[in-house]
Amino acid sequence: MNRLKLNIARKKPGFVPPLVMVGVLVVLLPVFILMTLDRVKKQDEFIRERFLITGTSLIRTFEAGTRIGMLSMQWGTKRIQSMLEATAGQPDVAYIIITDAMGKIIAHSDAVMVGKIYDRWAELGPLPGDPQRIFSRALNTREGPVLEVVKRFVPFHSMFRGRRRGPVHGPDPGCGNMPPGSFGTERSVRSAFGAFGQTDHYIFAGLSMAGVQADQARGYKNIVIKALLFFVFCCSGIIALFALQAYRGAQSSLEQVKAFSDNVVQNMPSGLITLDTDFNVTSTNRAAEKILGEIPEKACPRMAAMAAEISGAGGVASGEIALNQKGKGDLRLDMTVSAIPADEDQIQGFVLLFRDLTQIRDLKKQVETNQRLAAIGKLAAGVAHEIRNPLSSIKGFATYFARQYENEPEDVEIARIMVREVERMDRSITQLLEFAKPMAVQIKQTRIESFIRHSLKLVSHDLGKKKIHVETDIRTKRETIHTDPERICQVLVNLYMNALNAMDSHGILEVGVADVSDNLEIRVADNGCGIPAKDLEKIFDPYFTTRAKGTGLGLSIAHRIVENLNGDIRVESRPTKGSVFYITLPDNEKIE
Repeated sequence: MNRLKLNIARKKPGFVPPLVMVGVLVVLLPVFILMTLDRVKKQDEFIRERFLITGTSLIRTFEAGTRIGMLSMQWGTKRIQSMLEATAGQPDVAYIIITDAMGKIIAHSDAVMVGKIYDRWAELGPLPGDPQRIFSRALNTREGPVLEVVKRFVPFHSMFRGRRRGPVHGPDPGCGNMPPGSFGTERSVRSAFGAFGQTDHYIFAGLSMAGVQADQARGYKNIVIKALLFFVFCCSGIIALFALQAYRGAQSSLEQVKAFSDNVVQNMPSGLITLDTDFNVTSTNRAAEKILGEIPEKACPRMAAMAAEISGAGGVASGEIALNQKGKGDLRLDMTVSAIPADEDQIQGFVLLFRDLTQIRDLKKQVETNQRLAAIGKLAAGVAHEIRNPLSSIKGFATYFARQYENEPEDVEIARIMVREVERMDRSITQLLEFAKPMAVQIKQTRIESFIRHSLKLVSHDLGKKKIHVETDIRTKRETIHTDPERICQVLVNLYMNALNAMDSHGILEVGVADVSDNLEIRVADNGCGIPAKDLEKIFDPYFTTRAKGTGLGLSIAHRIVENLNGDIRVESRPTKGSVFYITLPDNEKIE
């Protein structure tokens, strides 16, 4: 029990061990770091995708404008340069460049750069030949970070898709103010575009990302804050679950300890009573109720006096006290009183432990009885044969004198009295020998109703002479029991004869059989004269009898037989009201 209390003290309700919290952090921290990095990566991809779409739209819009200008208004390189410079003035556009296949700048948002070689051309690698394919890369320039979108520049390619190559007669609706027949062939168009008549041109749109860096930083901050909050929330939730589990475990352990303590207290053999500081009874156990009977609300004066002795000095007080119980006489108890401590030298109550010294007296009496029986056994073994031989001679001579003086009635009567007394002495010696020698029992399966009927049949003649009415009540659910039927019949016959001698004519003998727990209980009751209270404790002692012709060994032998069968026999009796004997027998298949 102390070990259980120690474990409960270590497991406080809601307490989570540090290792559990470290384990939660070790498991969750990498997960949330990966989740945060994934969110950041997705945000970067979203921004890049957004700028890529913006750059692609810008290129395609410029490409469409260039196409329309070339076809309808005969734009040349200067007009395209002007349009490029105007377009580059839009927000977030760092530069727009058109180069040929060798990296020479044909048009640039900064006119100074026209005719030069694009300085980052060597870093490009193979460029896409498909006009529909878009290529992008991130750069760090003097103006700041830039997302550069690259596409093959083909402003005139779509004009000839699905057209015939012969001369065109009449104006072309898509050529605006162009002279009729000016763009009759693809070759003539390329020639008219001058510098843009080359086969491969590339357009570069640089989108400045400096403006979104602050937004991106705020986005990173929000992602980190949300991740931390979510991380703290999850950690708190998991730790709360562990704390709840620990609390439930501690509560369950406390309930187990309480149940264990209550079970120990209720089933301990000694009586236990707790008192408050005013000596009021606050709790008891079953042993206390069994010893004291009805428990008063306030402790008796002797108990309160013992508790008062330690209320000031502390420690433990013990001693033997006597209580006067109504109808039961004095009850002597061996009692120990100790204080229930509270905070700092305060007492919140008292614990009283006690045991009934009556049991000790009974044990002492039983030891004395066993010692007497041992002495009787030794005496009986040494004297029985020495007495029986002279008794046989006396009986023989008395029989002889009865025949010799058969004409003298007085002498014959004296001789017969001598024979009867010798026979009575022989029976006493026989009972003494049977009582003193070790008793052997033969256990076998026996029908209950059969040995009850048989035992009554053995005394039916004596019962009939006094016109005793017999009532039987067999209520057991079992049909058989493992016991020694001969010995049990002997016990029952002794009880029947005692009841017969205690009753007048027309008395009532009751024999009942019932199940009590796992045992069989046989009840023999009569309405005779009863047994005085002062003799109840002596009736099973050897040679104790209240009848002039009794040997005093019948009930002693019955008691010994029942004990050898692992049973119990007890009596309840009131003068003039009759007596009831209870025999409790276990169903033993084997008695060792």
